Amino acid sequence: MLLLAGGLLLALVAAGCGSGDPGSAGGDSEPPPVMNLAVDPAQLLEGSGTVLDDGSGPQLCLGAVAESLPPQCSGIPLAGWDWGAVEGEESAAGTTWGDFQVVGTYDGEVFTVTDAGPYDAATVADGGDRDFVTLCPVPAGGWGADDPGRASDEAFGAGATIAQDLPGYVTLWVDYAEDLPPEELEERAMAGDPVLQIMNVVVTDDVEGALAAIREAWRGPLCVTQREGRTEAELMAIREEAERFIGEKLGLETTWSQGGDVGLAAEVGVVVDPGGAGQAALDERYGAGMVKLLPSLLPVEGP
Repeated sequence: MLLLAGGLLLALVAAGCGSGDPGSAGGDSEPPPVMNLAVDPAQLLEGSGTVLDDGSGPQLCLGAVAESLPPQCSGIPLAGWDWGAVEGEESAAGTTWGDFQVVGTYDGEVFTVTDAGPYDAATVADGGDRDFVTLCPVPAGGWGADDPGRASDEAFGAGATIAQDLPGYVTLWVDYAEDLPPEELEERAMAGDPVLQIMNVVVTDDVEGALAAIREAWRGPLCVTQREGRTEAELMAIREEAERFIGEKLGLETTWSQGGDVGLAAEVGVVVDPGGAGQAALDERYGAGMVKLLPSLLPVEGP
């Protein structure tokens, strides 16, 4: 995730602890045989995304869409798509596109549309929201810097580097001493009156040692908390192995991937997870909830 700390941009991986067997995380165990989870071609599915036709046929884009004019993306081919049955599409340079909800069936290669309508955000699997709040109680007298000379962006960066080098490091994020909307935070920074940053660090052990080490560089507000489990490095190894496992062993088509919130190794988008079998296999291999599958196409519920 990208966290903006005043004028300092830190690229940090959101990670956390989990409950699975650490020995199954990095390929030390014997990989299971390929499952190649089969999609039920009769199952009615629904999902929302960008439908785009650049002249090679309509497709439903389930991953990233380049914000060019016209936009560009790749997805799964659509059969039975009718631009005349929907509203709100745009066209430029031989490409037609728009955001819609589709209902139909999927045979693993082509989605056959039986109904289409306006885009429905409720049917989009785009990962969980992160709640970057400070976990420590507000000190007596409020958050402040005990040495303003070492509460600058440079000091923050130095403290963050120390934190990330700690053997028990899990993750780091920024909160602010004043609860202001993002636009006001930016305006204050541009005016030379930035809001004091609170560095939040999670470690697996030795909170006091982490505090002392980070305080060598950063003397602004600091909150260090402990979460027993896996370190960032261990969680990144799980994520890398899980991404291979999903494609090579489960036979599922991935659309995007990102680091998970504290307590998760990763969230991975897939086109479809037949009957939830993919998620069940991941839970068994890495521990419940350690790697979350977020399918773009979901079974239609009810009549």
